[in-house]
Amino acid sequence: MRIKRYYFWSTFILLLAVAVFSIVTFQLNPYNTASDTFRGRVLGFELFRIPSHSMQPTLLPGDYIFVSTRAYKNEMPQINDVITFLYPKDRNINYIKRLIGRPGDRVNIENFKVFVNGKAIKQAYLDQRLVKKPFSKYMSQITIPENKLFVMGDNRDNSNDGRFFGLISSTDVIGKATRVIFGKNHRMGTSIN
Repeated sequence: MRIKRYYFWSTFILLLAVAVFSIVTFQLNPYNTASDTFRGRVLGFELFRIPSHSMQPTLLPGDYIFVSTRAYKNEMPQINDVITFLYPKDRNINYIKRLIGRPGDRVNIENFKVFVNGKAIKQAYLDQRLVKKPFSKYMSQITIPENKLFVMGDNRDNSNDGRFFGLISSTDVIGKATRVIFGKNHRMGTSIN
């Protein structure tokens, strides 16, 4: 009888400690993510389903992706990272785009090429058939202010991105999209580059 009580109380105390730890971790938000879920703040990842063609050909509608919310705990997002964030016009909506400009960067588009600080960035991920419209050909230079980021979709002709909704706050970043968990055309487990 004593052994059963011991196991009961040991299990109860362990579960209580785990619950308290989880609640405190959630509130402290150690990964500094904009995620508001237990999974994102405590476990360090999110799972999303891609709803549109805006990141084509990198991501296709219906793809399920893994997003690391801990990726930027100790470092800044890098240019060309695929990031998820809160949509600036409705923070209840999660968006996914490619990071093009960071604080202090000067970004412009000339003849379909994206320039950051005067240098054309490599964009091997683009499908040139999806980059033909006039608004994808040219954009006046902008300078990214502190705590802001500039993002664009890979499907440049069919993407509601920073060219239209403006800059996003760095505090609205949820995390870095790292892997296709389940995707079309046998892309399960494929890294997102």
